[in-house]
Amino acid sequence: MFNISFIGMPGCGKSTLGNAISKELNLSFVDTDLLIEKKFEMTLEDVKNKFGYQFVRSSEEEVILSLDASTQIISTGGSAIYSDLSMKHLKSFSKIIYINTSLETIIERIDLGQERGLAVPDGVSISDVYSERKPLYERFAQNTIDGSLPVDALLKLTQEMLNG
Repeated sequence: MFNISFIGMPGCGKSTLGNAISKELNLSFVDTDLLIEKKFEMTLEDVKNKFGYQFVRSSEEEVILSLDASTQIISTGGSAIYSDLSMKHLKSFSKIIYINTSLETIIERIDLGQERGLAVPDGVSISDVYSERKPLYERFAQNTIDGSLPVDALLKLTQEMLNG
């Protein structure tokens, strides 16, 4: 199978790695967050502020369900794992790889002030989100890679998974 769906927390490197693999192997790439932003012509943060976090999650499910095997590399939004339907759909045509990244690294990367459009209720901390989502990422992952590694190392690991 030559299709991969990356799951993990915001800031774990899904888009960075997805882009790198698609360029390296000349594969099609899609970032579901960007598809949502394009659909509504606004940032995820604005979509969340205008319609609520549940709307962002349902929009993500809709976007994921519209994808098929023609998209070879998929970077999902951090909340994709809240939809069993989305995960089952992705698993039907792609290998699901969890980019496991420590909470400290996530916080460092997303810089708490950054507007990320996290699909969570207002006032919920990154730490709470991490604790809630980690078991879900682990449940759906078919493979797990260490998000603290440099991109070139992750690229190599992912290629090995594809070939293995």
